[in-house]
Amino acid sequence: MRIDKENGNTLWMEALALEVGELWVALQLVPDGEPLPPGYIKATGHIIFDVKMDFRRKARWVKDGHKTPEPETSNYAGVVSRESVRIAFTYAALMGVPVMAADIRNAYLQAPSSEKHYIVCGPEFGLENAGKRALIKRAI
Repeated sequence: MRIDKENGNTLWMEALALEVGELWVALQLVPDGEPLPPGYIKATGHIIFDVKMDFRRKARWVKDGHKTPEPETSNYAGVVSRESVRIAFTYAALMGVPVMAADIRNAYLQAPSSEKHYIVCGPEFGLENAGKRALIKRAI
């Protein structure tokens, strides 16, 4: 907010609002006074701010997985190596196969979470939700 004020714009606050707006699909607010479902443990998170190559501002809310107990089942999400991508591009070029790309944005938010965590919403989730509990229902 301070940087936006100094720059006379709202670029960072707009990036944060966009991230939180997209994050709501993964969360379920618990009504005030209602107990949490059995087995849910508290988790925390923080926001990472970044400037993209085209100078767009990006905010990403991430769960502090290093502060929660180790899950009993594997939750590893593998990523391809740079070498694998290079091999695929080379093979496509040799075979004359066109290569296409897409931005999946927040597609991972569609995956149900195997963990039972909840957060206490901070002001970034809207002043009306600050202090409320929200179950994490999808992968974050």
